Amino acid sequence: MRSRGAGGGAARRSGWAAACALGASAALAAGCAPSRCDRSESANPPIEFTEATPEGGIYETSAPDGDLLHFPGGMRYALKHGLGARPRWWQVYLSFESDGTRRGGTLAHAAGNQAAVTCADDQHLIVMNDSCSEYWLRVVAGGAVGDGDGAAGADGADHGAAGADDGAAGADGDATGATGGAAGKCYGGDPEPVDP
Repeated sequence: MRSRGAGGGAARRSGWAAACALGASAALAAGCAPSRCDRSESANPPIEFTEATPEGGIYETSAPDGDLLHFPGGMRYALKHGLGARPRWWQVYLSFESDGTRRGGTLAHAAGNQAAVTCADDQHLIVMNDSCSEYWLRVVAGGAVGDGDGAAGADGADHGAAGADDGAAGADGDATGATGGAAGKCYGGDPEPVDP
């Protein structure tokens, strides 16, 4: 009788284990399924951010423990940097906390499509969240050198090397540099065509 009870208990445990594994698999599959969000420019036109000004030739959207910018999937910011020329480097940081490091939160360099710099000129730096994940954003930029003829903008390799530490900016060096030489090309003025 005892061995049958032990065998019945083992069978029940095995059934529970199978049910738990099936439930965990379903939950994991639901949680890891690719999110769907509209990241097109037509659904997410850039929002101009003008509340930060450079100090000592360095532009920061906020201090590390300041109020970071809400950065959900598809979001685009046109950061009016006020540097007077196209920044030659930038670093993009992300956090899961709206106030960065203030209450023990962390900041980390963006990588891949978490934060793509799509354009940089003498007025704006365009940053977009090309993922469907939600973050809080902090951007630091500097090294602005004005040349008046767009040569700095055409030098995408130099720009990419300067931004290589942040992952997102360095990856876009060529494309950003190629479009970033002329004044006011990134935001405002004649709008460029949006994604279909």
